[in-house]
Amino acid sequence: MRSGTFSTCRGQSNPSGRSRRCERSRPHSQARVSACISVTSSVISSVALAALAGCGDSGGREDSTAASASASASMSGGSISMSGGESGSSSGATTPTTGPVEPTGTSDVTVDPTSTSGGSGLLVIDPAKSTVTLEDGVAPPQQLTAKLGGQPVTALWTSEASFLGSVDDSGLVTISGNYGGQIQVEALHEGQQAQAEVDVFFKKVITPPEVTEADKLLLDAAMNPDVEAVLAYPYDQMVYPKGLPSPELMWNGSAPGDKYLVHFSHALLDVKVYAVAEPPSRLTIEQGLWDSIAATVNGDTMDLRIHRLKVGEVAATVVADDTWTITSEPLIGSVYYWANSLGRVLRINPGALAPEDFLLAGGQDGCSTCHSVSANGKTLILGGDIAVSTWDLVKNAPVLDLTTVGKPIRDWAMAAVSPDGSVVVENGEINLPGPPGGGDGMWDALTGLKLANTGLEGITLDMPAFSPDGTKLAYVDHVSHALSVYNYDAALKQVNTPLELVPPGNDPALNGITFPSMSPDGKWIVYHRGAYPNSLDTRFGPGHLYIASSETPGQEVRLAGANGDAYPFVAGPRDLGWNYEPTFAPRTSGGYAWVVFTSRRTYGNRLLGTKDEAKQLWMMALEENPTPGVDPSHPAFWMPGQDLNTLNMRGFWALVKDDPGG
Repeated sequence: MRSGTFSTCRGQSNPSGRSRRCERSRPHSQARVSACISVTSSVISSVALAALAGCGDSGGREDSTAASASASASMSGGSISMSGGESGSSSGATTPTTGPVEPTGTSDVTVDPTSTSGGSGLLVIDPAKSTVTLEDGVAPPQQLTAKLGGQPVTALWTSEASFLGSVDDSGLVTISGNYGGQIQVEALHEGQQAQAEVDVFFKKVITPPEVTEADKLLLDAAMNPDVEAVLAYPYDQMVYPKGLPSPELMWNGSAPGDKYLVHFSHALLDVKVYAVAEPPSRLTIEQGLWDSIAATVNGDTMDLRIHRLKVGEVAATVVADDTWTITSEPLIGSVYYWANSLGRVLRINPGALAPEDFLLAGGQDGCSTCHSVSANGKTLILGGDIAVSTWDLVKNAPVLDLTTVGKPIRDWAMAAVSPDGSVVVENGEINLPGPPGGGDGMWDALTGLKLANTGLEGITLDMPAFSPDGTKLAYVDHVSHALSVYNYDAALKQVNTPLELVPPGNDPALNGITFPSMSPDGKWIVYHRGAYPNSLDTRFGPGHLYIASSETPGQEVRLAGANGDAYPFVAGPRDLGWNYEPTFAPRTSGGYAWVVFTSRRTYGNRLLGTKDEAKQLWMMALEENPTPGVDPSHPAFWMPGQDLNTLNMRGFWALVKDDPGG
């Protein structure tokens, strides 16, 4: 925000520079809340302005037969894809049933009726605050007038949020964007400055031919909860990143011929999608429309309501009344995971709809499992059965075969690799599937030679992991099985000052601390617990996600939000206790830290069955600065882009391989 606009927003970052109207229609216990203050007009002298400037089981593979489906905007069949550009008429739209009420009146522009007051000699903008409705890509212009002592004067006009609209030399604001937000406008006249705010209210109504005006009235009026249908995915209170594919809505308990309203609402947003869905009911918002929704919400929360009208009924019911947070920034980096059914590492790039089989493109087939990836996204370490131990991700080419220096390839199975990809620390947990055969010390990732004077001579670490900032090395103690950490000197390639953080504990169901991963700043460690040694293999025994401080011993918290401990899963207890292998993204984004993990929970009504039939990657948001003793996790979401027909595990998050900051 430029100096002089005097708009501040507390509680959430907003990199676009756009201030937000953050009033909510109703409180939510887990929603991120922002308090926004906006001063819409000011009189500032030049003096005041100057002052203010100051392959684990020996080749054995699991199989699944998960299916994916899509359908056209006609919404016939089991899947529905709504195209925002091919909508029905928006005429007949009613006042939103939830959330903020759209401005009413004969004009699409609303103004602040008190804005014309201005004392003698005071520069003001008339109106100081106004709202323009952007509907189906069209919004009327808004005329602003600079006034001094109540009389119009000429002024120099400027505006922020030019991606939403602009102001010309006469004070006429023209909307050019395709989403909602706020435009800060300034007028300068004879050394005085005034501000005004133009809110862009995004409105969209999509109506298929099967839904009549009478149906819409009934759907809009729904108040009572539905006792049959229930939303299966996504989860209430989810934090979802901007820039990802539109999440697929799925609900169970519907009947043939049911009609629906899916309603997204926010202080600057009102999107209604009417639909007819045959069981199993699914709906995917067209990507362009979803991007407009996400850009409008931009770091704030929005309400989602789903209403159902059964055939022959005269009253609609409420299937879901949820709240989501949409982040102000997209995720940073790619995820590398093992597609167990293929026996090969795949990559999902940011926003991709499908994984990239980059190893096969590089000429490598076979079991390329037990991998690790450097935080900068340039080096892949493998411990499988192909003759490659180090892989250059930039050139997509092999660098090192350990057998050429007299070491077994599996010595580097599930090893730690430094953020710059230069150093490997072997994994000494021999009970892991494979098994790995690592030992003490550090190794040069490019030559396979052992490094001297590292501080790890004669010391074997279990499941080691470097922090993305290169300051720490987390591990599980080879003897005590306690979560521990070393300080790491990247320049000297040495560790020092070991610290035990969390003991394994006496609960036989949770005494296995497994696969630690460190936060971008090295202050926190996520991992899963289970019954040792079954906790080491995601096919055996439950898994539960935890976080601990890497600086203060004894600060361990169960990630109840991500585990879903209190969540009313449609599948009930079946979806509890199957979460493994969490890894941090190397950078925070949108005010959150991000973790990808393996889960055997069901995925809506797309992927059901037993734990042996469901195995996918999920993501969760963590508060960027966790409070000790408080669960910082939010409900997880299924990671878009992966293949539903493979069993996927061990996701590693790394910066995009050509990121100059990597």
